Amino acid sequence: MTDVRYIDVDQVPRSLAVLLDGRDRARRRRILREADRDRALAAWVLARLVLGERLGRDPAALRFDRTCAHCGDPDHGKPVVESAGPGLDFSLSHAGGLAVVAVSDRTVGLDIEDATAGVRPLDAALTDRERAACPDYAGFVRLWTRKEAVLKAAGKGLDIHPGRIEILDSTLHALPAELGRPEDYTLRDVPLPAPYVGALAVLGPDSAPRVRSGAELVRNAARSVSSSLPHGRTHG
Repeated sequence: MTDVRYIDVDQVPRSLAVLLDGRDRARRRRILREADRDRALAAWVLARLVLGERLGRDPAALRFDRTCAHCGDPDHGKPVVESAGPGLDFSLSHAGGLAVVAVSDRTVGLDIEDATAGVRPLDAALTDRERAACPDYAGFVRLWTRKEAVLKAAGKGLDIHPGRIEILDSTLHALPAELGRPEDYTLRDVPLPAPYVGALAVLGPDSAPRVRSGAELVRNAARSVSSSLPHGRTHG
């Protein structure tokens, strides 16, 4: 079962940076644009809260291993929760003013985009049949989220050229051999507040995800943090 939570970025107070560990706070500080730092904070705070709820653990105590499964680099692999054991995976994405997290008992990839952003993906990222099937930006952005979700589930990101994946009418038709077979994946669109669109790719069969707001989780965490910190103290 896959659980998807979303949150408006401006609903996540910066005081919740206290939930991040030192390594993640350092990563956030290296992000140049303030808006991008806020999006990253919202996504990782929500991820910690949802994962902590799922595991029955303190969100602030969670540690993540980012070792790349393909090259062994310790910093750019798909994050996994240390000591979580098998049967738990997660993926996060953010765009514009929304952050979204998916947690699953199967390998999962999630991508979201702002359907009004208007930045059309490069034609080279699409196959001839995909270009013919997507005459407008709305079609392109929906297809783009589906491709990104598959790549994120595979832990490859854009290391695999998206033009090597073909998706027609929300059905995965072609994949590079190193990613497996199209029928190995369950691909679904994720209903999100307008103007955002999202897609979820799960390795193996999976039922429809449960999609809901993470606002209550964030509010409860903010109240807890506020009551435990000296007045005026925050973590950046």
